[in-house]
Amino acid sequence: MFDSWDQTVSGRVHVYWLSGSLEASVAERLAASLAALETELHVVASVAPPAPGNAVSWLVDQSSDLGRAVGMTGPCAVVVDAGGRLAALVPEPTADGLVALATKLFDASMPAVVQAQAPVLLLDKVVEPSLCDKLIDHWRRGDKRMDSVASAAAASSASADTKRRIDVPVDDAKLFMPLRDCLVRRVMPAILQVFQTRIVQIEMPRIGCYDAGSGGWFRRHRDNTTRYTAHRQFALSINLNAAEDYDGGEVRFPEFGRQLYRPPAGGAVVFSCGLLHEVVPVTRGRRFGVFTFLHDQSRDAQYRQMNAEQKALGTQGIRMRGTAD
Repeated sequence: MFDSWDQTVSGRVHVYWLSGSLEASVAERLAASLAALETELHVVASVAPPAPGNAVSWLVDQSSDLGRAVGMTGPCAVVVDAGGRLAALVPEPTADGLVALATKLFDASMPAVVQAQAPVLLLDKVVEPSLCDKLIDHWRRGDKRMDSVASAAAASSASADTKRRIDVPVDDAKLFMPLRDCLVRRVMPAILQVFQTRIVQIEMPRIGCYDAGSGGWFRRHRDNTTRYTAHRQFALSINLNAAEDYDGGEVRFPEFGRQLYRPPAGGAVVFSCGLLHEVVPVTRGRRFGVFTFLHDQSRDAQYRQMNAEQKALGTQGIRMRGTAD
């Protein structure tokens, strides 16, 4: 049995060739070219070849399960990135095209020496471009909330000295559900793998706009220092628009250095709510993002008690939507 999660083969890009016959000489040349890019070639067939050789990995898939799993019925190549995520489906692939795609994935990062870094998780391709556009459109149409922060006195109050951001809650179920699916499929497994924490609750997401016209900042703070926020374990920040749309607006963790964190559009940064962080001022344009908080089962009773107290007082608590189970 072949296990792509096994430590001897994971951490590399994998190309699964589902295009029928492949000449042994072509397969060997392609495998060698991909190996130089930390990419493994697997030829997937319904039966084992009579003389597979040692240079190419052959996988037997008698029922064509892999093709059906990714919705492909004809000749194709399935490309999975080093993190085990589907990177591309290539109908009628060619050797040159696959080498070009592997090169792009290989060049996406460089073997730089890291001297200081905050203990955060950076993820790309969390939200599709079409959903990013829908979330920004929802912000434009929605009821705006200015500079809202939690304090010792209230779960939500305005503080322009601390925060300059305009928020709209994702309170439309038709928009929330696809966003929730993205988080459950692409963020929760990463948190479980990296932090060994199983998330069960997602706080209602907010679409926020940091606008250069009003300063577009969030001063240094932690996200779990009040009785209304003590249940929070992880903060999630998803960028929605392209880096070319604005200058500034990066997240910084000053306890761990001066590095600035800016995921690409659709990408996210996940970090402990106990980390001191800030959003540096936007100096041009607008940065749009989705912002929410996550916790596991151990914090759920604490959250529910706080929310019940807020309801009893006749004030609006922190609303939650859905579980990640």
